[in-house]
Amino acid sequence: MLGAIRNFNISMYNLRQSNWKGTPPASLGHDPQGKILGILGMGSIGRNIKKKADVFGMTTIYHNRRMLSPELAGGAEYVPFDELLKRSDVLSVNVPSNRNTFHIMSTEQFKLMKPSAVIVNTARGPIIDEAALVDALDKGIIAGAGLDVYEDEPKIHPGLVRNQKAMLLPHMGTWTSETEKKMEVCAIENIRSALNGKGLINMVPEQKEPE
Repeated sequence: MLGAIRNFNISMYNLRQSNWKGTPPASLGHDPQGKILGILGMGSIGRNIKKKADVFGMTTIYHNRRMLSPELAGGAEYVPFDELLKRSDVLSVNVPSNRNTFHIMSTEQFKLMKPSAVIVNTARGPIIDEAALVDALDKGIIAGAGLDVYEDEPKIHPGLVRNQKAMLLPHMGTWTSETEKKMEVCAIENIRSALNGKGLINMVPEQKEPE
């Protein structure tokens, strides 16, 4: 998120090409302070992002399948989906990938966003229509993107690869020794809890309420 709103990717590319800040230099980025962070999917990950955004002085709004309790929302404002798109300076995508969220972000949704807005996806690739995202970046409909996941990993849409306004990482959201350890411990604790007849600690919502 920070790299995308600060417009770091273009300058990083120019630096590696021995072109310092570029000719002409990359356009100015933005500070996170005072910006509106929109969270699409305010589950545990979305709430964790909100806590980090608070430190940077961002205001958080969110859209969920249902409104959270005030305790879980932590001061974030619940808004309809369209309003989330229109107001967000940074849109963080944190919903699961299923038939209801497939391409939930496509051409019409990008058109509702601010031309200065940045979208960040660390959830799952198919949630965003990559062809529509490439078009939105190329036409200046939105200002940038920070992506850690893709529709057809490990393949990446060539339009994203060539577009310097897209900051791209190869699915590294959990790629730290500390996080990997926590994930392993969580999996073990889930198994232990289930075997002890206490149920799973963090059941996937779709499994709690099968359709």
